[in-house]
Amino acid sequence: MIITPDFVFVHMPKTGGTFVSQLLKQIYGKEAQEAAHKHATCDEIPAHVRNLPIVSVMRSPWQRYVSQYHYAWWKTHPEAYCDPQHLTDAYKHYPNLSFAEFVDAANRFFINAHRQSESGFVNHKLSSEQQMGWHTEQFIRFFCRNPQQTFASVDAEQLAQGHLNEHEYAVHFLFTETLNRDLSHLLDACGHGTQVLAQVQQHAAVLPDDAFEQRPERSINEYYDDALCAFLLRREQLLFKRFPRYAEAPAIPVAQAASLA
Repeated sequence: MIITPDFVFVHMPKTGGTFVSQLLKQIYGKEAQEAAHKHATCDEIPAHVRNLPIVSVMRSPWQRYVSQYHYAWWKTHPEAYCDPQHLTDAYKHYPNLSFAEFVDAANRFFINAHRQSESGFVNHKLSSEQQMGWHTEQFIRFFCRNPQQTFASVDAEQLAQGHLNEHEYAVHFLFTETLNRDLSHLLDACGHGTQVLAQVQQHAAVLPDDAFEQRPERSINEYYDDALCAFLLRREQLLFKRFPRYAEAPAIPVAQAASLA
């Protein structure tokens, strides 16, 4: 979390937040203060700055799952997500999981889990088929008031509506795919000059130093098949309805679709 004189930046992992954090520190200097911890949530914003607007970044779940797969902390630090024994029992070849197996593991073992303990994210109102996905849990944890209670309160009607308005903090979202432009527009509205805006617009991507492996130059479409798309469209449906720009599933390459026939 970065506190500036103009807003509070909440950094949800694997969205481009490292880029935003570094630029804010460059632009605001000592006025950009780190608070709580790097990935602190809206509920953790210090009381003395709760009057400031909240800014964060949203990324396509399709892209974000792929990024998390290659970032691979689930390989190098599995204890940060769940009991590693769950992974070794379920996948005898762990940590050498396919992308589809990683998505399966994330939605089986990473929900309601943090550092091998239950995190309180449980919902008894939804059927097993309606249960929310890992990214939806993260969205609620980062951007909703009393996130465990909010997660528990979601029913089929709210799921169909695709919003949690009465629970969500008022967050101004930037988007990963247009991050330079969006951050530039935000800083323009805060009164920064043309030199700063040009710096933001032209700045290259910033990658975390501790990624486990370099993401290969593959199309996002190559990671998904019809079954995996259908699975995520169901599990992350609240997110896709909340952010309809991401609701279209990746197109399955013709050769891959033929091999699945």
